[in-house]
Amino acid sequence: MKTHSTKLIPLLSLILCSQVSYGADGDYGQNDRNERRGPPQFSQLDLDGDSSVTLDEFSQHPVPRGDHETIFNHIDSNGDGIITETELTNHKPPRRPRN
Repeated sequence: MKTHSTKLIPLLSLILCSQVSYGADGDYGQNDRNERRGPPQFSQLDLDGDSSVTLDEFSQHPVPRGDHETIFNHIDSNGDGIITETELTNHKPPRRPRN
């Protein structure tokens, strides 16, 4: 009996780990807890496909904190009223103070 239990425990552990790694529903890690964090891709912000994002387009997307106009102005480094892909890529959000 001891031989079976010593083989059964690693097998059950392997099965359990595979369910955790791939998700019990077969979604392979694409659940709510594993969604991409950070800013959306430029193509998602550029609603009209003109290679620039206006404040109106930017306002169509949720922001984690703050208001759209303030965040937009931080990203729009040259202040021309549009965000280019380069400006979005080069933007570093301000760090939150540590408590």
